[in-house]
Amino acid sequence: MSEITLEFLQDLLKEDHPDVIIQSFEGAPGSKRGDNYTSMVYRITLKGLQKHEEPDGSFENETPWESSIIYKRLPESIIRREMFKSDELFCNEVAFYNKIWPALCIFQKQWGKVKNPFRQIPKCYLARNECVVLKDLKQQGFIMPDRRQSLTVEQAYAVLRYLAQFHALSLAMKCHDPEGFYELLNNKDGINEVFFVSENDEYYKSYYREATHNAVAMVEEELKNSPDGEVYVTKFKEFCNEESFFQMMVELVTPQEPLAVICHGDCWTNNFLFRYVDGEIAEMYLVDFQLVRYASPALDLVYIIYLCMDRQQRSEHQTSLLEYYSDELYGRLLEMSEDNSMFHSRILDRDALYELLQEEFRRSGKFGLGMAVDMYPIMTCDSNEAPNLYTSEDESTATASAIQPVWTSNATCKKKMTDLVQELVDNGIL
Repeated sequence: MSEITLEFLQDLLKEDHPDVIIQSFEGAPGSKRGDNYTSMVYRITLKGLQKHEEPDGSFENETPWESSIIYKRLPESIIRREMFKSDELFCNEVAFYNKIWPALCIFQKQWGKVKNPFRQIPKCYLARNECVVLKDLKQQGFIMPDRRQSLTVEQAYAVLRYLAQFHALSLAMKCHDPEGFYELLNNKDGINEVFFVSENDEYYKSYYREATHNAVAMVEEELKNSPDGEVYVTKFKEFCNEESFFQMMVELVTPQEPLAVICHGDCWTNNFLFRYVDGEIAEMYLVDFQLVRYASPALDLVYIIYLCMDRQQRSEHQTSLLEYYSDELYGRLLEMSEDNSMFHSRILDRDALYELLQEEFRRSGKFGLGMAVDMYPIMTCDSNEAPNLYTSEDESTATASAIQPVWTSNATCKKKMTDLVQELVDNGIL
């Protein structure tokens, strides 16, 4: 972090802390091994003096001051950066913080009927192609759930509430200011799909060949004594076919109108921060917008429900969760509408909106399974099974390790993968 200096930090925080003189700083990894793969995250602790104005207007009184910020930067390994498209992902996040989010905020302010504006995104002090600097929400009591645990039902409802509000901004702006909205998506300084584009097929072929091979092996092992196990394994093998898997994912991320929105794109446990009061969720924030994409909102929904919840939770709560999301989305769209100028009739009709979402969720089920092939091992592995982004390594060593997906054979991963395959086959999605 040699690029960080006291002068850099002082200038960065002068708007929020004009009366503070930063005297020292210290950086440490801001995430545990296995919690992130496309960037290095540091928590920088700041210490200094805060000046207090006296009745006579002077600033002679000083007290110790301490704070922290989150500093994200590209991985040092060029091989790993190329493998995970880190440079392109950083461009996406920079576009989000510098262009997309400010535009959505300006649009939201135009609607006085919005009682509780969506603000659940951390303040960004700086976003440029090699680094992003954010407010450290840990100071306000926000915590990240354990990636190896499913979200609780309470957490899932909280995420869907705020996600619906975030998605509604896209739908409303697209209706009322289509020219301004689609300019956010231009190829020059807008957001772009990073991974699932046809030209990446050959690039990622070996990666997904290995990932799907590992996933199939887990399901075969889990169902080896099941009388109907072969039915599920066969369906799963067809799904994982090397010649069609990647192109299927490309097609599934293609925007579907009229519901296409700016999606978060990476809605898994590590990108949700919760603050609790008396044991109840008071607030939550969405973080990490490197995979932000313009696509069906159902892609975010299957991420949450298929990747972050277990089969029993889905069985008991999936319908009510989707209804809750639909109601939140519908309510927020009404707040951003004009009495004499309604949205497309299929959107501003609650039942029609819910029907559309159900169709999109079902269509996106295969995307959820495709992401599970890659993400379940990441979400369930031990830290020592994950690459360590904070250790410099020889590029020849990195070449051999970076092109491989995370591999684990733990019982939790095998069960989650098998449960999802069985569920999608039983429901006629696979």
